[in-house]
Amino acid sequence: MDLPVILKTSIDSSTAYKHSRLKFRLKEVAPKCYSDIMQMIGEKEPVVLVFNKVLDTAEATVSGVITNFLIHSSIQKQIILPPHFHISRDDFRIYPQDDEARLNTHLNRLNSLKADGVKTSILPIGHKGAGKSNLMRNLVNRCLSNGYEHVYVLDCDIGQSEFTPNGCISLTKVTSPLLDKPYGHQKKTFDNSYFYGDITVNDNNIDHYMDIFERLFNKFKLISEPGSVCIVNSMGWIVDEGAEILDGIIRVIEPDLCVEIFRDQTEARYSFKEFEKCKVVEIFANNSVGVIGLPNQKKLPAPLHRELTITGYFSSLLPRPTIASFASVPPYRLNFRNTTICLPMDLLVEDCHIFSSINTQLIALCVKNPDLKTRKLNGKQDMPSLSVIDSTSPALQCIGFGIIRGVNVEERSVYVVTPVNLLKLQEPPLLVRGMRIQTPSQFFTADPYNRCPYVLNLPDKSSHASANLDGLYEPSINTTQFKRSRRF
Repeated sequence: MDLPVILKTSIDSSTAYKHSRLKFRLKEVAPKCYSDIMQMIGEKEPVVLVFNKVLDTAEATVSGVITNFLIHSSIQKQIILPPHFHISRDDFRIYPQDDEARLNTHLNRLNSLKADGVKTSILPIGHKGAGKSNLMRNLVNRCLSNGYEHVYVLDCDIGQSEFTPNGCISLTKVTSPLLDKPYGHQKKTFDNSYFYGDITVNDNNIDHYMDIFERLFNKFKLISEPGSVCIVNSMGWIVDEGAEILDGIIRVIEPDLCVEIFRDQTEARYSFKEFEKCKVVEIFANNSVGVIGLPNQKKLPAPLHRELTITGYFSSLLPRPTIASFASVPPYRLNFRNTTICLPMDLLVEDCHIFSSINTQLIALCVKNPDLKTRKLNGKQDMPSLSVIDSTSPALQCIGFGIIRGVNVEERSVYVVTPVNLLKLQEPPLLVRGMRIQTPSQFFTADPYNRCPYVLNLPDKSSHASANLDGLYEPSINTTQFKRSRRF
């Protein structure tokens, strides 16, 4: 955690010596903010809560993927308590004191509207790497601490989603503080989520993005309780098309508060056009020079963050907190006849390669939509239906994600591993592939016994049953323009 937890209690003579020692240790550990902390404590003495953190399945799984992932990566001097904790020798404050005061003033203003049943909205904004996601979690925790009983997050950051794997726009009610990264609080099933199908917004697909966003904000206004607050997790994209999207978001939600965070003075800033400046709080984050100066090897790249989020999503299925145990997870079996496969236009292949193209792939499980255009694979009624996703396709409601574990063309079955209980669904979901949304590489490399995370069962061509399947499943062949040369 970035902030100290202070619990006030009385003290007697028997514990006075121990508390004096604690004061001394606190001054050693946090010399810059020692006086401020003691002022916060006042005349009472602090209670130090010592606990042994037991990692949950998601934390243990991610910790096994990346060495020392949960150890703080600050370049400043620190005391490391292996393997998962640290004591920083720096100020505990995240934001400058003046910015903190202005932010608290605005939050108190919104809190006063809660008693009248007014629904409010907050929009955090920031360029890439500024700390917008941490700011969003901080705002959620502040609202929960300030007495808000109904806090919602409208997550429209499709590149680094908070409660779902990437590619989704979702509305989630938060009932407990967010104290970890997205991999640690993934939902198994989604109540209000749509699959956008990519990790970035194309210029010709902004209308589709905004249509989904507006649907979910209207959903918030419909289902939320009086006095609720909606915190919008926007993308870290504030120029060009990103600025156009932010303009649309502000126009739709008319936020009661915008909080813009930035760390680098050279980065572009968002220009608030038709918005009241008095409702904008600007935060120049503390230690910005140090954060920008972090070596690249100490920063987790965005693709790795996305892979860890997917790992955290599937961690609830693992019999042991390691990805190597993924091969032991039993899959669901879906019949070809009731299955619909949806592919983006750019990933469309010939019918004979469809099964090969989806095998081992991460897919979104979406609710069937009658407006979706489909056709039977190879024109056969006992084959899956196929739909090509383009700019004219309807928005698809997403209920979860899965990984194609195998395809059996002889049994007419597709095997899917997913945390979603498919047995409780009234009809099989759509299997939808997205652009740049793939199965993490760790799922293929983590098993020391080299067991593949998928099953490929091709029928024997000599059998009568396979006579009608000839050409239905042809594995894709990797081609290259480079030819191997041998020297003798």
